[in-house]
Amino acid sequence: MLRRRNLFAQVVEELGIRIVRGDLNPDEPFPKEADLEAEFGVSRSVIREAVKTLAAKGLLESRTRTGIRVLPPMRWNLLDSEVLSWRYSAMPPLQFFAELFEVRMMIEPEAAGLAAERATEADLLEIGEAFEAMTEASEADIPGIEADLRFHRGILAAGRNPLLLQMGNLIGVGLLISHRFSRESFVIFLPAHKKVMDAIKDGDAAGATLAMQRLLADTRDYMKGHIRDD
Repeated sequence: MLRRRNLFAQVVEELGIRIVRGDLNPDEPFPKEADLEAEFGVSRSVIREAVKTLAAKGLLESRTRTGIRVLPPMRWNLLDSEVLSWRYSAMPPLQFFAELFEVRMMIEPEAAGLAAERATEADLLEIGEAFEAMTEASEADIPGIEADLRFHRGILAAGRNPLLLQMGNLIGVGLLISHRFSRESFVIFLPAHKKVMDAIKDGDAAGATLAMQRLLADTRDYMKGHIRDD
């Protein structure tokens, strides 16, 4: 069963990357199931399961009469973690990073402001514990991406708007890129994270919004000098 699941995951990833990269596109017929079976060395049921998974992500459409076709990018679920990672693998890293931060700059400062107004004691505890974990990771000189992501997701949750939580995957990929290209950024921007946290704890919506804007802008500008498009 494990081997079958691994083969299934490989098929999903390879087809997903081909679609995102443009090797498979809406203007051309989708490969026949028999050809995909032969190429990947899997059964027809694995191919069909993979197609269903990609359809759920908005990359494919399967209909009885028209068969399988690739959908245009506007139909893709770009907040899906796998789709995001496939786009990252198919794009120049700096371009992808710039896209991510444009959206983060639109969402996260306002989310921090909402968190300052709406956070419960439990929310504040979660954000505080996440920051402590970030600090401990920094002092131990170990990767702190999980703690960093927990901090940002905690702020989204404290905004008390379920739709904000859908931004979690986007933030996660952005943090992964940052940590991949520069471990130093994690340490450098810890004080900026604390300013965001303190403003939220103080119930200072304007201050939290401004602090998050500065954190993201400074991180973006710093990373521009560290991300390579090779």
